Amino acid sequence: MDNGSKAELSSIVSPSFESLVSSVYSAVLLNLGEIKVKGAGEVSENLEIAKFNIGLLKMLEEKTKGNLTDEEDSYLHGVILNSMEKLREHSL
Repeated sequence: MDNGSKAELSSIVSPSFESLVSSVYSAVLLNLGEIKVKGAGEVSENLEIAKFNIGLLKMLEEKTKGNLTDEEDSYLHGVILNSMEKLREHSL
């Protein structure tokens, strides 16, 4: 990768709290079978790993309490609620 491509990529993908939360949320959705991996045959579920990742999100919420912007806090809380609801749906 040349320097121009690296600079372009870094301007598109900059680390943020939201990108961290989104990354863990993607793992939740993947393990609930909500995301199909291109080239993979069947969608598989692993509820235990999904629960683990939801636990990571809850831990992140607890450890960052009082240190987030209102937007970050709202985003994290919404992702946790949505993750828990999807887990309930898949547990039925």
